[in-house]
Amino acid sequence: MFNVLPLLSLVFLFLIFASSQRSWRYSFLAALIIWGVILTAITELLSLLKLLTFGWLLVLWLAIDIGLIATYWRFYGRNNHLISYFKNHLKTIVKLPFFSQLLVGSITLIVGVVGLIAIVAPPNHSDSMEYHMSRVVHWIQNYSLAHYPTTTLEQLYQNPWSEFAITHFQILSGGDRFANLIQWGSMVASLIGVSLIAKQLGAQSRGQILSVVFCATIPMGILQSSSTNNDYVVALWLVCFAYFTLLTIKEGVNLTHTCLLGASLGLGILTKGTAYIYAFPFCLWLAFWGIQTLRWRVWKPVLIVLAIMMAINLNHYIRNFLLFGSPLGLSTGETNKEFSLVIWISSLSKNLSLHADFVRYFGLEKIITPTTGITNKVIQILHQILGLDINDVRTMSPKVSRFYVPALSTYEDTASNPGHLLLTGISFLLLIINKHLRKNSSLVTYFIVVLAGFLLFCFLFTWSPWRCRLHLPVFILFAPFVGIVLSKSLNYRITNGLAVLLIVLSYPCVFQNSTRPLLGENSVLTTPRIDQYFITQQQFQTPYVEAVQVTQSQNCSNIGLILEGTSFEYPLWRLFKQDQPESRIQFVNVNNESANVRPSVNVEPCAILSITTRKTGAEQEKELIHDQTLYPKYWSTDFAKGSGKGSVQVFLKQ
Repeated sequence: MFNVLPLLSLVFLFLIFASSQRSWRYSFLAALIIWGVILTAITELLSLLKLLTFGWLLVLWLAIDIGLIATYWRFYGRNNHLISYFKNHLKTIVKLPFFSQLLVGSITLIVGVVGLIAIVAPPNHSDSMEYHMSRVVHWIQNYSLAHYPTTTLEQLYQNPWSEFAITHFQILSGGDRFANLIQWGSMVASLIGVSLIAKQLGAQSRGQILSVVFCATIPMGILQSSSTNNDYVVALWLVCFAYFTLLTIKEGVNLTHTCLLGASLGLGILTKGTAYIYAFPFCLWLAFWGIQTLRWRVWKPVLIVLAIMMAINLNHYIRNFLLFGSPLGLSTGETNKEFSLVIWISSLSKNLSLHADFVRYFGLEKIITPTTGITNKVIQILHQILGLDINDVRTMSPKVSRFYVPALSTYEDTASNPGHLLLTGISFLLLIINKHLRKNSSLVTYFIVVLAGFLLFCFLFTWSPWRCRLHLPVFILFAPFVGIVLSKSLNYRITNGLAVLLIVLSYPCVFQNSTRPLLGENSVLTTPRIDQYFITQQQFQTPYVEAVQVTQSQNCSNIGLILEGTSFEYPLWRLFKQDQPESRIQFVNVNNESANVRPSVNVEPCAILSITTRKTGAEQEKELIHDQTLYPKYWSTDFAKGSGKGSVQVFLKQ
């Protein structure tokens, strides 16, 4: 119930912006950016005071809601023009051609079904179980964002805005029922933003709708938008940044747009590191335009944008710097070890190959042999010409040992977007052919800027089959370009057919998500919620359940945790909190950079739960020592883990 309070503030921010007679889409994006900044400020302030609790969140959101309602009523409440404002926008939708209304209805159906999955299914993506959701429960337990001892350092240094939002809704609702809605809401907002960018680039209603269809049917986007990952969230802030970049170039510099530019850039960076890469070409575009237009006065808006961006990220930078010696945290070894034209071409071809399973995407595998093998052979030949080993460790992620072209998937880590890549390529060719389109300098520059972000990504990062997840913002940013080019180059019957094809081909991802299927025997509607937490690591469920039962049978609620060889943590919290909400869990005997950090609230554990994965034959510990206290082993069980074996052990305080 109380989680409606943050949403109420978003509604009144929207109404305040809408009262300025801007379009409802502009008003929504502007309100959303301000709301994101407010949420960040509340989180950081309460964290600093170690007051990140239900009571204080309730008080602050209530105060903000009251302030916004009073502001709206004072300046706009007596004016009934909003009624006619919304009527006019509704009439615009009603006046759309029947087929356009049909497309809007289909998009609404996709978004609605994915939203249902998001609210019914629990968070269960592997990264969520390891650090996205785990860091949230640690923050809630510690009343603070301060770094704490953990064996999973991603919980500390990874950019945290998405989890900030999850934390607010988790505290106010008392559970994780609404955690997936952050990504889903980002999908909805991105669709609105994409339509606005298309309009800014010169699209009529048909081009805008086609852009939204392209965006709404991206397989990776559909699969991610019901999870607690963060690629759709960062895509949203990049869409906002791109839109206000275009608006600034068209209308000139003003304080409101400059602040919104800085805030959207700051929120994007606070959400995920890929924002640095994909936003950089837009920053260059703005800078070149600013120098041409403002000359030496360009320093003023640049300073404002940088100041806002830094203010939003400053506390996270400080926390990382104090622990890791760098504001960005630890290096993950995922960047190329060498930079050259040859390696860049290699990386580009490998990244494109992640979306190369065209035959299976179009359902033609019974007629045509899948092309993944051919693609793999072509890339091997290309590497022979380049004189580069296709499995060169300098260009490969440390997590993979060989290159391969992945097949089509409905798993959000490896899902590809073949149809959307093909349409983007066709749109590029049509742009070259169509002289009229080439005269649209904003469209051409926008395409170059988005493409530059992708090329920069390929230049910097090693290859892995999971890189396609990080490509999501690129496909979303390309959506307006594709919508405009196709709508202005092809007959409407062809574009309508393409739109229908994209919608039809999206349904496997909508209904048969590998980890959150709506249909089938593992449907999120029928599978017990606790089982769904373990969907990606089912071998852990039985030993986790048994270990929690054993620990709770000893009337122990302060648990020490050791994870060795695994980071699968969050389901343990759900199991402990299910019957003992007062349970406290904290890492012990940590051997990394966080070992000397003390959590905001530190208690001595009465039991230590140790989960290890190891090679078969390794001996188990018979006792543990923590803070000079002996913990003899009380219970243990083994389980199979790939070619090896794992164990879960419970040690009780002597």
